[in-house]
Amino acid sequence: MGRCRALVVGYHRDIDSGRAAAGIGAFADDAEFEAHGRVFRGRDEILGFLKAREANSGRQTVHVLANEVVTVQDDGSDDQRVELQTMVLLHVRQSDGAYLLDRVLNTVHRFRRSSGQWLITHRISRPLHPTV
Repeated sequence: MGRCRALVVGYHRDIDSGRAAAGIGAFADDAEFEAHGRVFRGRDEILGFLKAREANSGRQTVHVLANEVVTVQDDGSDDQRVELQTMVLLHVRQSDGAYLLDRVLNTVHRFRRSSGQWLITHRISRPLHPTV
């Protein structure tokens, strides 16, 4: 399950380092990615979202994951699934260079093992507090 967490940490790190599009490798071809009240379906739409995020170089962020809960569904077949529920504390860089907590999100990532690797199949994100 450490590999699944690493995928989530990795794509957030890509976003925070200004290379958001590099995070597309974490997602399955048929993944669904919910962000900002929209659902992006499939790698092409998700990549479009990540590229737009990357192009917005004025918005610098730090994502912090907390309160992680992992659920494993293993029925003995090759179709093992994992779900990672976590709070994401989103900090945004201010004009003075300080990072301020912008919002707290309840985020669920679902994973599936495919061709020997784990991939994100679904990401749901809901604000706990729209503005802190």
